[in-house]
This record gives sequence, structure tokens and C-alpha cells, in this order.
Amino acid sequence: MKTEFKTGSLRFIFLGYWLLLAYIVAALVFWFVELNAQNIEIAKYKSDLIDVNDPLHFRKTVDLKSAFHRNEWQFIGEGVTFLFLIVAGAVFVFRIIDKQLKQSRQQQNFMMAITHELKTPIAVTQLNLETMQRRKLTPEQQKQLINATLEEASRLDNLCNNMLLLGQLDAGAYQLSFEKINLSQLASDCASDFINRYPDRTIDMDIRDEYFINGDKLLLQMAINNLVDNAIKYSGKEDAVFLKLYTDLKMLKLQVKDEGEGISASDKKKIFQKYYRASHRQTKGSGLGLYITQQIVKQHRGDIFVTNNNERGSIFEIDFKIT
Repeated sequence: MKTEFKTGSLRFIFLGYWLLLAYIVAALVFWFVELNAQNIEIAKYKSDLIDVNDPLHFRKTVDLKSAFHRNEWQFIGEGVTFLFLIVAGAVFVFRIIDKQLKQSRQQQNFMMAITHELKTPIAVTQLNLETMQRRKLTPEQQKQLINATLEEASRLDNLCNNMLLLGQLDAGAYQLSFEKINLSQLASDCASDFINRYPDRTIDMDIRDEYFINGDKLLLQMAINNLVDNAIKYSGKEDAVFLKLYTDLKMLKLQVKDEGEGISASDKKKIFQKYYRASHRQTKGSGLGLYITQQIVKQHRGDIFVTNNNERGSIFEIDFKIT
């Protein structure tokens, strides 16, 4: 009910806004018509005062017509200028308000999603620990519960890291610490960590050589983790995830491929926006991972984009310039 009430109120406000604008424009047009009519009457009155026998009659008539047309163009120029300023200002204000409302809705959706994302791992962890405490389990059952608990704890840790980093990046408070990094080793470590966390998933690596770049190790690790985590999250348990690192035409390329449901062409243009989540995806998420990853890549003067995998799924690729 609250949402419907707010939507109705906003529609009423926008309707009133455009009606007020229409009234101002109508008043401006009325003002022009009245001034022009007055100009015509004044010119006619002055024309009647000119004596037809006056030797300067022709000259005075020409001057009178010139003054009439000058006033007419002055009214037109002022009217067009005011009309342009009014419409431009109205559109500018409308776009700002509309942008703020969209951001407000996005933040509201984000808070709902983030609440679910926070509660789920906490609830699962609590349930697993209570199960281990109250029941006698076999070593295999204990191992499964422990792995599930560690997985949820890792999800919670990644979410907290993303939220903290988002706040620092938006505030410009994060101080990058650039150093020479073995990106091959970093990517391999990230993949190995996911292999340990998801022993039932197939995560393949294709990292044949050692590649070094200057960058912030923590941020690059978070960017790789976000991409691999998304690939696992949005693909089936039987689908493989591929991590590849190679060079091509003076570019160092890091690819993360999945065999999931893929991303539509319309969503590809929006998935790197803050809080955005593809509407057709059922898996819960905060809508922060890809936005933060893009910001990290920009900080390292790289590019990130997404394409379709050969048969099904997606390919996320980060390109770094080799210096």
C-alpha cells in the first residue's frame, strides 16, 4: 500500500509540475500576443498623427515602420529566449529529480537485497552449528556441514568487503597501494581458493606463464573473486567455470567464462551500474560486485566487458595494457 501511495503521489506531483510549466509557457505566449497587439496599436496611432502634406511624410512613415518591426523582433527575441530558458530549466530540474528518484528506488531495492544477503548466511551458519551441536553426525556429515558453513561465511565476508570498498571508493577515501604483482600467481590463488570452497564444482585454469603488473593486490584479488563468484553463482552445479590469463597484442587479458544462462543484450549495457541486477536472474545478490569490479579495473587503467560464450554462458574479460 505504501508503494502504491508513493507512486500515486509522485504521479500527482509530476502532473502538477508539467501543468505549472504549461501555464508559464501559455502566459509567455499571451504576454507576446498582448505586447505585439499594443505595438500595432501604437504604430497605427503614430501613423494617424503624420500629416499627409508634411514634406517629411515618407521619411517619417519609413522610420515608423522600422521602429514597428524592430519592436516586433525584440518581442520575438525576448520571448524565444525566455521560452528556451524556461523549458531548458524545467527539463534540467525534471531530469535531476527523476535521477534522484531512480537512485532512491535503487537504494531501496539494494537495502532489501542486502538484508536478504546478510540474513541468509547468518541463518544457514546458525542452523548448521545447531545441527552439529544437537545431533550425533558421521564424520562425512560433519564435513559437509562445515564446508557449507565456511561457504556461507565466505559469502558474508565478500559482501562486507564489497560494501566497505564501495563506501571508500565513492568517498574517494581509499588509498591505492601500487606494487609489482605476479598476476598469474594471484589469479591462481583465487581459483584455488574457490576450488577448495566448492569441491563439487569444476573450476579450470589456463595460466601457462607468469605475468606481472603494477597494481593494488587487494583490489585485484577482489575483482577476480567477484568475477569467479558470479560465474559460479549464475551457472548450474554441473557447469564448468574457466579462468584464463594470456597476452594478446600488448594487452594482458584475464577471462572468466561460465556455461550458465547468459546475459541478454539489454542487460549487458546495465550490469556494471551500481545496484543493478538482471531482472530474469533468480539468484539473490546485492548488485555491487560488477560495479566495484569495473571501478577497480578503471583504477588500474584497464577495460572490462562481457560477451557471449560459444554455446551458452558468458565471458567476462579484463584487459590491462602491458607497459
